[in-house]
Formats: sequence, structure tokens, C-alpha cells
Amino acid sequence: MTDALSALSAALANRYRLERELGHGGMATVYLAQDLKHDRAVALKVLKPELAHALGPERFLREIQVTAQLDHPHILPLLDSGDAGGFLYYVMPYVQGETLRTRLMREKQLPLDDALQIAAEVADALNYAHGQGIVHRDIKPENLLLAGRHVRVADFGIARAVTAAGGDSLTATGVAIGTPAYMSPEQAGGSKDLDGRSDLYSLGCVLYEMLAGHPPFTGGTAHEILARHSMDAVPSLAAARPTVPEGLERAIATALAKVPADRFSTAAQFADALARRGSSATVGAARSSRRVARLAVIAVAGMVTVGGAILMLRPSAKAPGYARTAIAVLPFQNLSAQGPHAYFAGGLHDELLTQLSRVAALKVISRTSVMGYEGTKTPLRQIASELGVGSVVEGSVQVIDGRLRVNVELIDAATDGQIWAERYDRKLVDAFGIQSDVAQQIVTAVGAALSGAEQQRLAAAPTANAEAYQAYLQGREYSTRPGFVGQNYEIGQQLFERALALDSGFALAHAALSQVHGRLYSLRLDPSPARFARQREEAEAALRLAPSLPQAHLAMAGVYRAQYDLQLELGELAIALKGLPADAELWSLTGAVHRRLGKWSEAIMEYQKAAQLDPRNANLFYALGTSFTWTRRYAEAVRAYDRALSLAPDFHIAAVVRGWTYVHWEGQLDTLRLVLRRLPSDAPLASYGTRVAHDVQLLYWQRQPDSLLRVLLASRAEAFDGQPFFWPKSLYAAWAHRLRGDRLLARAAFDSALVLVDSVLKKLPDDWRVHAARGLVLAGLGRGDEARREARWLEQSVVYRADAFFGAVCAEARARVLAQVGDADAALDQIDRLLTKPAFFSIHSIQLDPLYDPIRDHPRFKALLAKYAER
Repeated sequence: MTDALSALSAALANRYRLERELGHGGMATVYLAQDLKHDRAVALKVLKPELAHALGPERFLREIQVTAQLDHPHILPLLDSGDAGGFLYYVMPYVQGETLRTRLMREKQLPLDDALQIAAEVADALNYAHGQGIVHRDIKPENLLLAGRHVRVADFGIARAVTAAGGDSLTATGVAIGTPAYMSPEQAGGSKDLDGRSDLYSLGCVLYEMLAGHPPFTGGTAHEILARHSMDAVPSLAAARPTVPEGLERAIATALAKVPADRFSTAAQFADALARRGSSATVGAARSSRRVARLAVIAVAGMVTVGGAILMLRPSAKAPGYARTAIAVLPFQNLSAQGPHAYFAGGLHDELLTQLSRVAALKVISRTSVMGYEGTKTPLRQIASELGVGSVVEGSVQVIDGRLRVNVELIDAATDGQIWAERYDRKLVDAFGIQSDVAQQIVTAVGAALSGAEQQRLAAAPTANAEAYQAYLQGREYSTRPGFVGQNYEIGQQLFERALALDSGFALAHAALSQVHGRLYSLRLDPSPARFARQREEAEAALRLAPSLPQAHLAMAGVYRAQYDLQLELGELAIALKGLPADAELWSLTGAVHRRLGKWSEAIMEYQKAAQLDPRNANLFYALGTSFTWTRRYAEAVRAYDRALSLAPDFHIAAVVRGWTYVHWEGQLDTLRLVLRRLPSDAPLASYGTRVAHDVQLLYWQRQPDSLLRVLLASRAEAFDGQPFFWPKSLYAAWAHRLRGDRLLARAAFDSALVLVDSVLKKLPDDWRVHAARGLVLAGLGRGDEARREARWLEQSVVYRADAFFGAVCAEARARVLAQVGDADAALDQIDRLLTKPAFFSIHSIQLDPLYDPIRDHPRFKALLAKYAER
């Protein structure tokens, strides 16, 4: 017996006799004990010492009294609690049976009636407890005890008591309340305002596992699992267990809604839904009859041809979990020989996606997400489950002897049954007629309503020149690749220009070319006035040729974005969305505008909408991550970056910004240092420069001047240039020499930096990043009045006043300049404002950043740290 256990036994000797350990979890160790007063076996749970120390006995025992008032047949009651020699404990009846976890390990999947009864009894217990204002917070198979034919919920209210007693002090213990596989998105995000709907989500996860044999969301790490809870669609139960009734699957999907408002309002509603939809009497018959009927029709009646299309006779039942109007169009197989026509498969596929996105009644998964399945043998049901769709389109394309042969098939994802299919064999010049007809046939087959305007848009061909269209589609493939890499945009530019050389009236190509110019300009890959002029010219050309073309309005939105005219940009995006209501890119861009306007909630919802339409697009999860980082929802940010990296492991900027997120969240640099160490030295970081730019900032914040100077010496760059920063290499050299106490070398480096920034400002006089750098250089040279003028310039700039996203970075630059010239009050006023609104800025970053050293000992600086540390 260990010393700790001996001390515990001695402290409890007058009331309980410990017999053996039953198990242990994240919060407590549980022992089988004998209640000496009542001569009965009990389960005695002892909080971990570090947790008990963090909570304190008075607060814990006061909060647990609330739990002691619960009295329900499916809740394991609290018999006793106390403090025995510093050990905090609570006592519950010892149930002779097994946990649900033990049974699942043995059986994996439970009979439907057993699973429904367990879920209904747990829901009944939850409904009672929620009525008393108590949320469990840790519903999982380990806390559901099976005795006879009934279930009892254990540890009810314990998580609540620990949370209420511990508050923020729990963070230091490393104890997490909840279990990743069963944790609601809002609980995973650290919400302190959980209500009963969080428990319903957890119960939905448990019920899903009882039926499928595994939880709905799994992963290699806790971060990955939590990210999937927040981001992924619920996988179809039918894929794992086809006999689950459709009504029951819909009830579970409701319980597992990402947003609490979309779930059942009460546990009683969930229980009613289970009772109403969960009868097993017709389950097997329903699913089997559909399968047998389809096979019988195929075998006996064969196929019926209607209007040239092959329609499979089929029952009318829709796919479980997801509507048929939720569609994934898989990449078409290219059967053409390599050569000028090899890209027709991709061309028709991409245009079909665009056409279907014009129909408001459809949910169409974007190209980025479906391309990952090209050439794979992934089962259709798995694809549908991963993408959240009820219908899947497959096809093949072949160009031979001047003719275009296309085979298309629309499949019910739940049954693998064919809904519609057709084979086209036409002249090559009829390519766009084929794609338009396919789109209209799919809309009809899934039962979606099609307005007159939508029908006209589906019939309109973007160009009559097939070669121009092929070049356009190749350009789109490059320009939409993840990672914001300049070379991809440059190749896209060349291909769009080739398309326009073949057809100067190709409005869609003008719009795409404008977008590529806009990317190169806005990401500072080429921020020249000439680049912006070309962006505007191409957008105007697209609108002139096709005033109602959604992509033309999208291109003009990019022009207004570059001019910081966000309201006009928002208006153009709204027009484009009317024409392409299921376009993920438009939802993403609308989110970006709302983010820059400071409407963060709207932005996050729009990014999430985009992610539903494009669930395998790493860029969208990166955008969500940065939104969460700016709003200081750091746990959700990390999960979003993890999701992005799981989709695109080489998405280096996501890994780097994830590392910086830990700096702002916890004030630790280790995660960032490890990320940078693993990256190739030439790893492209898109709009955030190169790896070296982050290496030098990290070394500066670590106050390692010698290492910093070695990295600067090895770098060939004259300046580290990224969308949110412009750092002359000589400026970092000056700061490194200043850390070493070498004032002469620092002065010389500051002089070199000033020459550089002045030359850059002649070319880019309105670039706030260069003005920020100039202010810091002037401060280093002791030219305080001139540095203050740069701080005033920043304050009056468009980005500072009109852009809530990059404006926060500009505001931080202003605070640094003011701190460097010793204007403590003005700098601290700016810091205070930054800490009250979303920003890539925190009390941890200002404690690490040496640029705040001149004001670090100011009483207001210390007061601000104390003020915001409590939040």
C-alpha cells in the first residue's frame, strides 16, 4: 500500500474501509469501499491531489451539495462527500453490473431496442437534472452503469461542481472537463455558458456509437477529434449499419447539430423523437424492401428509356441523413488520349459544378473537396458520408475523331441505386450543350425546384470556342490550388490570357484573369499600381460583356476590396450570390468582407457555410482559424488549423500561424520554434513571407542577438515582405546590435534601414506597412518627432480606420512606434483598445516583444496586464 493510500485509509478509518481500486480517470480515483455505519458496499471517489488543491475544500463541498439534491431512478445518487486529511472525496452506491463501455467492448454494436432503451432512460435522467439547472458535462459510456435491464447515470453534477468551484484555476491542473469523443462543439470551445443541449449532443454521440460501433468522430489526437466535432458533417449511420431507421438517423443528426439552437430544445423532445421514429418493427423490411425492389426491377423489367435518358425504376424514399438535393459531382474519368483534348474531362466537370451552383435549391460540394477522390476506390457511401451529401454524380469523357462521348450517372448515396443515367455522343462543338443538359437532368432527377431565371442561366454557354474553354479550365485548376502560392497564380494568368487570345469576348475568362491579378496584388506578391490597373481593366471588361454574370461581379468585388471600399465590395458579392447561391468561394469572400468590417459573428458563420459546401478545402479552415485567433477563441483556432493541416499537410502557413496562436494563447514559443525547425528553409508561406521572416522575429523575441545576426547574414533578402508586415533586414540587425549593447553598429544598421524604406516609399507611398517600418527606424535613430508623424499617418490611414482585420495589425504597429519613442500614455491607450477588440495581439505577446521594453515598467503597463489577465 502506497503512502498516499495509507494516509487516505487512515483518514477515513472511522467511516469507510477501502478494499480495492476499481479504476481511475482524469479527475478522480475510484475505490470499492465498505460503509461501516450502514454495512454496505459503496464506490468512493477521491479527487486527484492537484485538483483538490486547486479547488479548495470549502468551494468544492459547497458546490457538490447541489448534486446531492438529485433524486431520480436513472441517476446514481450522491451518498456522502467530505474532506479527509486533505483528500476531497464523494461517495455513490456500488452498482453490481457493468458500464456501457464494457458492454460495447464486448459487443461493439447493440441491438436497436437495447440502444433505444438506454438512450431514452438517459434522456429521462437528463431532462430531470436540466430542470434542476444541472448540466452533466461528461456523458459517455464510462459514466453509464448497466444493472439488470436499466441504466443509471454516474458522476451527475460532479463535473459541474468541479467547474463551478475551480473556475479558471483548473487550467493549471491540466484537468479537462469532458471527453473529446463525446464533447459538444461549444464545450470544446471553452464556453462557460453550457446548457442542457450540450448534454444532448453527448448523448447523441453515445447513441451513434451504440448503433454504429464507433463514435461519430474519431481521430489520432484529441485536437483532431475536437476539430471534427466542430467542422465535419455527421457521418451517415447507414454506411455503418443499413438497418437503422431513417427517422432515427434524422433524430440523431438533430442531436448532433453544430449549433445548439438547431438541436432538440430539451431531453424530453429527444426522447419523444426516439420513441416516435425508432420502432424496429419495420426497419429491416424498409431497407431490405428497397434493395430487393430495385434489384427485382433491374432483373425483370430492365431499363426504361425516357427522352433519350436511361431512368432506373426506383422507390421514392430519399437517402437517410442527407437530402438528395445535396450533391457531390466526382471528377470525371478522362478516356481521351493525351493531347489537346485531355482536359475536356476536367472542363466539363468544373463547368457542371458551376452550373449546379446556380440553383438555390441544391447544396453542391465544391471542386476543391471532390478532387481528392480522383482516381481512388473509396466507396460511394463513404464519400457521401464524408462530404455530407445524399446524391453522387460520376462520369467519363472521351474525345475521339472529332466527337465527344460522355457517360453520366446520378447515384443515391444511401442505396448505391442509380437515379438517372445518360450516354451522349455528339460533335465536339456541342460540348456546352451537353453540360447544360446534364445539369438540367440532374436538377430534375433530384426533385429540386428550378426557376425560370435559373433555367436560362443553365442554358447559357460561356464561350463557343472549346480550346479557349480548355485553357480557362486549366487556369482555374492552378489559380484555385491551396496555399496562396504566387507561381500558381502566374501560371493561371498565362492560361487565362491564352483563352482570351482565342476568344476576346469570353467574359468568364476576363473575370478569372481579374481575380488572378487581384490575388497577386492583395497578397503583396506584386503590389504595383500596374497590377491593380490590370485587375480593374479585366473586371470592367467582364461586366461590359456580361452585366449579369455572377463571376464578373465577383471580379469587381475584388477591385473594391483592393480600394478598401468594403461596402461596395459587399454589394457586388451579394449580386454574385444571387446568381451562384451554392458557391463556396462567394460565401468565403462574404465572410472575409464582414470580418474586415468587424462583423466577426457573421464572418465565422459564412466561413462555416463555405466549409459545408467545400468540406475538404484547407483554405477555408485556415480562414476560420485566423478568425478564431483574432477573436481569441484559441482552442477553436487550433482545431481549425489542425483540420486544415489534415487536409493539406504541406499548408505551411497554417502550421506557422498555429504556432503563433500558441504564443498569444499561452505565451510559449516552443510550439512555434518546433514548427519552424521542421519547415524547409525555402518553404513558401504565401502572404506571410518566408520561413526566415518568422525565424528572425522568433529569435528577436527570444532575445538571442547572436543567433539572430547569423540568420540575417545568411539571408539574401533585403527585406522580409508579407501581407501584414514589411521588415528591412537591416532593421532587425539594428535591434540585434542594440540587444548586444553595440550602439555604433546599431546606428549604422538603422541608417541603412532608413535608406531602404525611403526608397520603397517612393514606389509605394500609401503602404502602411512601410510607414510603420519607417516609424520604428526613426525611433531607433532618436528622431522622435518624425517617428510620431509616422504614427499619426498610420492612425489616419484607410486600413487603420476601415479594416477591422488588418487594421488591428496596423494599430499594433502604431503602438510599437509610440512605445519606442517613449510616449507611454499614447502607446498604452492604443494597447488598451487593442486588447478590447479582436486582434492578433494579447497580453502574452506584449510581454515577449522587446519593442515594448521602453514602457514595460510603467505602472499602467503593469495594470493592463493585471486587468486583462483576469479575462
